[in-house]
Amino acid sequence: MPGTAPQVTAEVTAERVVAALGLDQLAEALAAEIVTAGDPLGPPPVAAPGQGADAGWRTIAGQVAPVGRVRAGLRAEVGRALETLDPAARAAIEPSLVFWESDLGRRVLALEFAARAAMADPAADAAARAEFAAAAGRELPRVEEVRQLIAAADLVEPAVAASMNVALAVMEGIADGADLPPDLLTADVWDMEPEIRAEQAAWIEALIFLSTGPLDGPELDRLIAETATPGGQRLNRIVDGAATEVLVPIARDLGRASAHRSKGSRL
Repeated sequence: MPGTAPQVTAEVTAERVVAALGLDQLAEALAAEIVTAGDPLGPPPVAAPGQGADAGWRTIAGQVAPVGRVRAGLRAEVGRALETLDPAARAAIEPSLVFWESDLGRRVLALEFAARAAMADPAADAAARAEFAAAAGRELPRVEEVRQLIAAADLVEPAVAASMNVALAVMEGIADGADLPPDLLTADVWDMEPEIRAEQAAWIEALIFLSTGPLDGPELDRLIAETATPGGQRLNRIVDGAATEVLVPIARDLGRASAHRSKGSRL
């Protein structure tokens, strides 16, 4: 009937979203990145092949952010996000889920997770960024396509917001672990916004450039078009929001663990 809201089926469920978008794999990627990111109060990870955070911190970070914690958090947050959607919004998601369940959608996700896993290594990360910068310097057509995809998916702004929230949470954890006033450390985080924005934009460009390399022109065009749909954008917001909700308390716990570790090293 004209004007009737789209029929909502039981198919738009948290389990389906988790499966279609590979969120269990995302949990593994996030947990790996947390482990290799380095101690907030220690030296930065070494940008050499196969090296990252020191072994002691890797153990601590692995205990604070095991894959199971990240996975369970993502599943719970996606479920909560879906519960807030009205019937029309839920129905709009279904076509996008169909795309991600298609052969191309599954291939895109597999390529992205492979690229993300590779870039967890600081040396591979630096190489991917250099490759994108070189391509941009030569004004290769695929650079513009990558930027179109990033814009269609609105990848940068949510990443910047999430990174700011995570940075604030780390500082809050450090302040708590070191028995310092929270404002003493968190005030400077807002001054880091330009640096965080530049870092996130560079990482996203390198990741998308690397992961979409095997796609041909029509496949990349379809990916851009599908990502720009209302359902595709809403799915991105759901995943971004879920990841932020999971990572912020983990970041606070990591900051607290770093402060305790630092105090212990001074005793």
